[in-house]
Amino acid sequence: MSNIYEHLFSQSFEQIEQRFDLGSDTQKEEMLIQLDAIAKKLTPVQTHRSLEVVLADIKEAMKGDRASVFFAHTYVSWYRSFQNENAKPQLHHWSQLDMKNRSLFIEMLALRDLGCWDDERLYDFEQYCLSVIGK
Repeated sequence: MSNIYEHLFSQSFEQIEQRFDLGSDTQKEEMLIQLDAIAKKLTPVQTHRSLEVVLADIKEAMKGDRASVFFAHTYVSWYRSFQNENAKPQLHHWSQLDMKNRSLFIEMLALRDLGCWDDERLYDFEQYCLSVIGK
């Protein structure tokens, strides 16, 4: 079991290193603050991306076949499952997502938890997902 953790840690560290190398000085400083907090077991600074950015990233991810099926069905189910029988989320597809799409899914689940969500935008995205599902 520890091999999976080592693999996920390695993938995360590679992504951090790539972002760090490409980042501005301000972005690098913010990353170092976050990493320092993790290293010292402090509560890291919490940042949340806006609803618009998360939904745009999900829409971009949906250009891939697997991610398209996964996000379309899970989003509709998450947003308003009782109103659409066509949404049949199958969470076993989770294992086939890359780490970026897994993170997007977790961000999707937290969108309403941030308190600054816009139901009209969520509804519009549901309609987009329904068009992807074809129903």
